[in-house]
Amino acid sequence: MNDQIAARSSFTDYVEPIWFQELSSGLSIRAHFVVSGNVRDVYPIRGETDLEFVDFECATWTVLKAKNCTALLVHDPVEGLRLHHECDTAVIPDLERHGLTLGTVADTPDELADLANRVMGAVDLPIALVIDYASIMLKQKGPDVARLFIAMDKASRGPAPMRPRRLGAVPPRNPIIWVVDRTGDVPEWFSLRNPGIRDMVVGLPDLTERTSFIDLMSASLPSVGEMSADDHDAAVERFAVRCDGMALMEIYGIVDLARAENIPFEEIDTALRSFRLGTTRNPWTSPVMRARVRNSKPVLEGRVKGQPRALERTYDIIVRSIMGLSGAQTTNRGNRPRGVLFFVGPTGVGKTELAKAVAEVMFGDESAMVRFDMSEFMGDESIGRLIGPPPGHAGHENGGELVNALRARPFAVYLFDEIEKANPRILDMFLQILDDGRLSDTRGETGYFSEALIIFTSNVGMVGGDKSNNAGQTVLPSDSAKVLERKLTDAVGYHFRSVLRRPELMNRLGQNVVPFQFINIHSSVIIFDAIISRVVAAAAEEHEVEVVLTDDAREQLLEICTFDLNDGGRGIGNRIESGFINPLSRILFNRSAPKKLTVTRVYQEDGEVHLEVE
Repeated sequence: MNDQIAARSSFTDYVEPIWFQELSSGLSIRAHFVVSGNVRDVYPIRGETDLEFVDFECATWTVLKAKNCTALLVHDPVEGLRLHHECDTAVIPDLERHGLTLGTVADTPDELADLANRVMGAVDLPIALVIDYASIMLKQKGPDVARLFIAMDKASRGPAPMRPRRLGAVPPRNPIIWVVDRTGDVPEWFSLRNPGIRDMVVGLPDLTERTSFIDLMSASLPSVGEMSADDHDAAVERFAVRCDGMALMEIYGIVDLARAENIPFEEIDTALRSFRLGTTRNPWTSPVMRARVRNSKPVLEGRVKGQPRALERTYDIIVRSIMGLSGAQTTNRGNRPRGVLFFVGPTGVGKTELAKAVAEVMFGDESAMVRFDMSEFMGDESIGRLIGPPPGHAGHENGGELVNALRARPFAVYLFDEIEKANPRILDMFLQILDDGRLSDTRGETGYFSEALIIFTSNVGMVGGDKSNNAGQTVLPSDSAKVLERKLTDAVGYHFRSVLRRPELMNRLGQNVVPFQFINIHSSVIIFDAIISRVVAAAAEEHEVEVVLTDDAREQLLEICTFDLNDGGRGIGNRIESGFINPLSRILFNRSAPKKLTVTRVYQEDGEVHLEVE
């Protein structure tokens, strides 16, 4: 890409990036600038007739030139010392007179200190020095680096040198501009306790900058010339909104990808998805997924029993996600997750099972569900597991579990179990996920939720603080479906607004709360029969034995396994395991392989369940 790009758009409304102003005003009082952030991007400046986009070095020279500086020197570990290409080469003899020989490489901190001191000591030359890739050298640590910054600190605290009057209005000092990966790469005492030093963070481009840049870049894409001016402007604005949080060079990469793949501008979202996720594949538009979802109700009902209202609500949100209409009422819906579901209700009623079923229906495999148990993320240190430990801590280079999972499986169901137990800082992180559809780890890697379906589960509202009535239960099995749904929905709202003090998170969840009912007698029988059928099928597959329960035995086992429904389907499954699977396993283990086992009686004795078989 060229060092600068001339834009077609007018710059009558041009507003320069904040860091331009910060550098310009700081030149009057600062000796050093420690610059981090978006320093490898391009930035808008005023050209002679049009807006131009230039790199950091050119942008810095634009500011310095306006302050009557003579030259900008740049040093990096590969090319050594060089003169910025827009500067007048007539200054080279004056530079050499001060011992500033182009091509010199400062390989050590002591040599870098000598170079910086020579620049600062050239009082008759208003120049500046950019030390690029400074973090590489500063990571060496040790006494040499300490001496470097002590020398810089001492020089910056002294009075500004007397400039020759012939120079006119120029900065009082020759500044040193340190380009670092992050502010912490320079000693804290150096950057925080010296009024002559300024920390500058170069921000990401705002909407105006992105719009101007996209307006320029779009001219090279197919079909742009066939679009009306209004359609083109609308497409530019839409794409600029979708690129929120991206550098202009990333946008350039997207446009370059669209150009290479012959993607028309009106379909630029395809290139954006490919740039972010590394693939042009989009299963959400696949006719296979749509067919699976269209026929999914029997599959969902087969896996989750006794929850017709929850299944219907879930189905609606899935369909909305496939059609790309989730968050259609918002301006940045394209960046938000494909869909969000919040399952709330008693334990063991099928919340996690439904999440697995959704993954199976949509992506053909329940392993496409990535699960995080939020009870494991309650401590202050637990956020490091999701987004990675801070720089300098063990494991930082490995990144965070959640961002790594997103980058590996962008098209998936992400389940966050018992969300109310998560650390408050993690809840704040979910605000960004639901709003912007992205999450960055401590290494700077970004994962995108824009193609994922997010499911939260919670038991909020099941138990209140008052234990004097109903053992503290706020919802009861005797509640009607409508009453229970109202209680649970109100409880979720109260918990996020008043207990967690995160009303904004509740606002993001909107109407996506899906209440689950208690397991009743009718649904408990369906769950019981479904589990028994799976056990019988497993015995036939593993041991080639047919297991049959007589009607009496089935009724006896049913009574034992469903006498208490407070633990839902999970409780039924646990009692089937102890009351049927365990004794059946003993029988099969102790007998020579039978072809058929008929269970004629099920009874309890001394707290254990026994089977009589033929």
